Amino acid sequence: MSDELAISEQGQIADRYDTAVEKLVDPSMDVRRGAIYSMQSIMTDSPRTQPAVIDMLSKYIRDRATKKLTSTEKSPDVQAALYALGNRNPAHDGNAVIDLRGAHLREAKLEGMNLTNADLRGTIISGGNIEKARLSGANLERAVLTGTNLTGADLSHAKASKADLKKATMTDANLANAYVEQADLRDAYLTGADLSGADLAGANLEGAYLAEITWNDTNLTGVRRPERDLPDDTSHRTFETPRSAAPDA
Repeated sequence: MSDELAISEQGQIADRYDTAVEKLVDPSMDVRRGAIYSMQSIMTDSPRTQPAVIDMLSKYIRDRATKKLTSTEKSPDVQAALYALGNRNPAHDGNAVIDLRGAHLREAKLEGMNLTNADLRGTIISGGNIEKARLSGANLERAVLTGTNLTGADLSHAKASKADLKKATMTDANLANAYVEQADLRDAYLTGADLSGADLAGANLEGAYLAEITWNDTNLTGVRRPERDLPDDTSHRTFETPRSAAPDA
């Protein structure tokens, strides 16, 4: 590619980016969604622009996904921005991090998305679908994930201290080496989950479904056990710990 052609293409990308940024504040939701799709295309056509797009779309979501937003289903522009971020090529992230701190993303559809190392501190995703999403290394401290579907999600090395995971479905989820201290896991479904090397110190597991868990080297100090025994069958069983039992609450 000649220098002149490369410069011309870079200029075109810059123009497309600037136009998309301008349209992100348009009163029309359809126009804003079009701008988001344009930014998604820009990440594909110009990987060097991806960090800027990540920062811009992260800010867009934080600004739009506030308490006034009852669910992402009623805000398709926010859902479109989530899709663009979650389906990018992480190899081009550079130093950019998806930053959705404090966003209200109730009932968000994040299944299969790549949110590795994302900053989700205090984010509300109650009732959402995060099935098979990649959240390795993500920061979910104090996040609200009540009733969220996390089936098969990769949460290895994630930080989920004091997260609200009540009634969350975490069947076959990977929580290896995750930090889940003082998390609220009451009535959560953890059947088949991998908790090897995880830190669950002080977590509340009352009423949780804990069949076929991998507990190798899991820190269960001060864990609150289920108040009742669960059916001892193929799908549920009573709380068990490796080597020595965690102290009663």
